[in-house]
Amino acid sequence: MTAPVRNSAAAADGNRYHQIRMVLIYILIANLAVSLGKGIVGWKSGSIGMVADAFHSLMDGSSNVIGLIGIWLASRPRDESHTYGHAKFETFASIGIVLLLLLTAVEIGQSVYGRLTAANPEVPAAGVLAFATMGVTIVINVVVTVYERRRGLKLRSNFLVADSRHTMSDIYVSFSVVASLIAVSLGLPVIDALVGGAIALVIAYAAFKIMKEASYVLLDRAVLDPGEVERICLSVSDPGIQGCHKIRTRGSETHFWIDLHLLVDPEMSTKDSHRLASKVERRLKEAFGEDTDTTIHIEPGKAG
Repeated sequence: MTAPVRNSAAAADGNRYHQIRMVLIYILIANLAVSLGKGIVGWKSGSIGMVADAFHSLMDGSSNVIGLIGIWLASRPRDESHTYGHAKFETFASIGIVLLLLLTAVEIGQSVYGRLTAANPEVPAAGVLAFATMGVTIVINVVVTVYERRRGLKLRSNFLVADSRHTMSDIYVSFSVVASLIAVSLGLPVIDALVGGAIALVIAYAAFKIMKEASYVLLDRAVLDPGEVERICLSVSDPGIQGCHKIRTRGSETHFWIDLHLLVDPEMSTKDSHRLASKVERRLKEAFGEDTDTTIHIEPGKAG
């Protein structure tokens, strides 16, 4: 009787991962187009800031490829070696983004150092095409950020939500490049190199943030306040519930796992205890989302 339920759940997961893959493909195309545009214009104008921003966008595209690989691995069904499934592969893939970002930061830093120490540094050209290119890419990044975050939350994808935050940093980086172009047009070309250095620092910080958030999931950091979970459990109006304790939570901001011990009347039958556990589980799903996985251990409380 349970086979149809399992098959239905597997089909739902397969459809979710398919939608996540499609989101990543759309964003990959956008990132490659943005990177190509900024790279060509930046190279022709001699702007380190624009070229650095183009590399930043190119790393976004690389992260999308890593995400596609991670999602493919995460979508594999449960097996004897991975009884909880392969979902953490999606989070693990974000570590690849960290490595790419750090490599990009180093490359940009070397270019900035070369410009600042050169005897006759190249003076970038800040023309209309450069400003127009940056304006278009900022609009595209805003659209991508909003779209990716909304889809990430709806599809419960840690990778999409994390990557949307990274894309948000691209917007700030692009604004700094516009500022550097303005400085160049005012006769301050050194600002372009300094902005490139600032971009390298932003990229390195983004890598740190992504690594930090990935570690929370991979190391099963607590994600919910135990006091709030207890309050919700005890909000179920039933005299048979005497309390709850040993509350543990893990997961991410899109999917929670909750383990707890529910204290019930020791004279209560197994059937009634199960009924209470189901009511508590339903209340937790209402509070934290339908995808919340809950394991409730029934424990005898105080007698009469």
